[in-house]
Amino acid sequence: MDFFSKVTQGKNQWYLYVIGFILTILGYFIGQAPLTIVANNFANKIKDKPNALYNALESNDFASLGMSNNLTFFLLIMMFVFGTLGLWFVVKFLHKKKFIHLITADEKFDINRFIFGFGIWLCIGIFFEVVFYLINPVEMVFQFDASKFFILLLICIFLLPIQTSFEEFFVRGYLMQGLALLFKNKIVLMFLSSFLFASLHLMNPEIEKYGIGIMLTYYVLAGVVLALFTIMDGRLELALGIHFATNFFGATVATYDGSVLQTDALFKQGDINPYLMVLSLLLLSFTFYVFASKIYNWKSIKYILEPVVLSEDESLIRELND
Repeated sequence: MDFFSKVTQGKNQWYLYVIGFILTILGYFIGQAPLTIVANNFANKIKDKPNALYNALESNDFASLGMSNNLTFFLLIMMFVFGTLGLWFVVKFLHKKKFIHLITADEKFDINRFIFGFGIWLCIGIFFEVVFYLINPVEMVFQFDASKFFILLLICIFLLPIQTSFEEFFVRGYLMQGLALLFKNKIVLMFLSSFLFASLHLMNPEIEKYGIGIMLTYYVLAGVVLALFTIMDGRLELALGIHFATNFFGATVATYDGSVLQTDALFKQGDINPYLMVLSLLLLSFTFYVFASKIYNWKSIKYILEPVVLSEDESLIRELND
């Protein structure tokens, strides 16, 4: 069944989506409390820097307080744990829907699609990383430390999927499905959800370092690509796998100056070229599209020009309540 076919189930009044958005974001901000509390404890030990906590929160540099990268990374993920819990509460108790229907109209998560999205995207991504490094070499420092790296690996395997999945559940699940009650045009839905996706990254340090124009272009493009794959496949598992692969690589293999993911990865890069990041994303997305369309027998790309159908049985469609 199609990704949008369960949208009309449950309660869909417009104000519930407003309340749901607020409660989910509230959960996200509540999730910042553990990081703030721990950072404050570290800051209190620095007697000669009264503004240490403020500066760390402002610059996202918690190492200046003496916090390890792994501890900071773990606490950052807690924001997304609470955000996910908030979204689950909203979907289940506010909208009276099944959470699985943010992912698929089926009743079961397709783990094979998730693994395919993760594995193929990661492999193709590494290939293009190597190619672009050969074309445009950047400073690369090997910083492997077993005592730190294997803890990081455990965090990435068991907790990082919560961070990447929250953004997918919230933007390409909850919000894109909710917007489908107002807009039946798939291209409009792709771009609206992608601008919302980009807005979630406005506070990332790479925005300030590399420029809001090019970085927002990158995030909007990434959002459009993931929305396209979701619509073409009729479900969210591929996007979940791809998003996890992207952040897994950035956290464990190669981080860079200005990245929000400051971890004890295998490699630390110097300044990156954001324009090459955009080009790499385009090439990677096209290659993945070719693979996925063949494996999963996607329809022609013209499918995105067809209007959204909210239910296979049109008699079940409920109009959006005032």
